[in-house]
Amino acid sequence: MMRLTIIGFGNQARAWSQNLQDSGFPIRVALRPLSPSIELAQKLGFEIVEIGSKDFYQDRAFALLTPDQTHRDFMMEHGPHFEQGSAILYAHGFSLLKSEFHKKFPHLQHVLFAPKSIGSELRRQYELKGKLGAVYSLEFFQGEVLEFEKWLLKLAIALGINMGPFKATFKSETEADLYSEQGLLCSLIPYAAGEMFQHLVESGTEPELAYFECWHELKLIVNAMVDKGPEGFFDLISPNALVGAEKGFQKLITPEFKNNLKGLLTDIQSGVFNQELDQTDVEETRKIIRERWQKSPLMKTFHQINQDNR
Repeated sequence: MMRLTIIGFGNQARAWSQNLQDSGFPIRVALRPLSPSIELAQKLGFEIVEIGSKDFYQDRAFALLTPDQTHRDFMMEHGPHFEQGSAILYAHGFSLLKSEFHKKFPHLQHVLFAPKSIGSELRRQYELKGKLGAVYSLEFFQGEVLEFEKWLLKLAIALGINMGPFKATFKSETEADLYSEQGLLCSLIPYAAGEMFQHLVESGTEPELAYFECWHELKLIVNAMVDKGPEGFFDLISPNALVGAEKGFQKLITPEFKNNLKGLLTDIQSGVFNQELDQTDVEETRKIIRERWQKSPLMKTFHQINQDNR
C-alpha cells in the first residue's frame, strides 16, 4: 500500500499519525531539522524524515497538516521539488484556494481530505470507536482517479472515518468551515454562553450552577442533537424546554439576526473575509481574546471547578 508522509506534528497531524499507526497504515512523519516535535514523535515510535532532504521528496503522497498560514511559504519553498504526480492532501481547502497552489504547481495532484473534527476529537473518537465524518475532493487530481480513490478510502477507514467520506469541493468545504466557525461554533456558542453566565450570576445564581447550566451542559445537549437529529431532539426534551425553546426562537432568531448571519457568508464568498484576514494581526487578536476570557467570571469558575475535581 502506498505510504503517506505526514508533514507536521501539531494536534491534527499527531491525531492522523497515531490513528494511522494504530491501524497499521504505512506512514512517516516529516519535520524540520531541530523541530521540538522530533523527540515526541520518536518516543511514539514514528519514522522521521527531515523536510527538504532528498528522501523527503520521494514519497508519492503527502498530508500537509501544518497550520494554514504556513502553507504558502512551505509550498513556495518545497512545491517545485516534489516529483511529478505526487499527491498533496489538504485537511482544509482554504490555503489552496487562497494561494492557488493547483495553478502554481500543476505537476502535483492536489487532494482535499478533510475530517470534520479537531485533532483531539479525531484521536478520542478513534479510540472510542465513535462517529467520525469526512469530505474529500479529487477535482484537481489528473491521474488514475479510481485507484487513488480506493487508496483514499483505505486511508479514511484507517483514520477512523465511519461517516463517509462524502464528496465535496475545495470551495464548498472552505466556505462551510469558515461559516460554521464565524456564525456558530467559535462565536455564537461561547459568547452567548458567557453572556448568559454573567446574567445569571448578576441576578444571584451561584457561579457553579450557572457554569453547569451555560457551559458544561453544552456538550451533553450537542451530543443529543447529533445522536437524535433536529426532530428527534425536540421530541426528547421536556415540556418546559420545548416551550422555552420556541420562546427563545421567536425572540432571538429575528430578521436582523438572520441578515447578520447571512452577511458572514456573503463576506466569505465575496473575498472580504480574506482581505480582513490579511489585514489582521492574528497574534494580537489572539492576545485580546485570551485576555477577554481570562478576566471573565466564567473562566474563573471553570478553573475553580476543574481544580476541585482533579
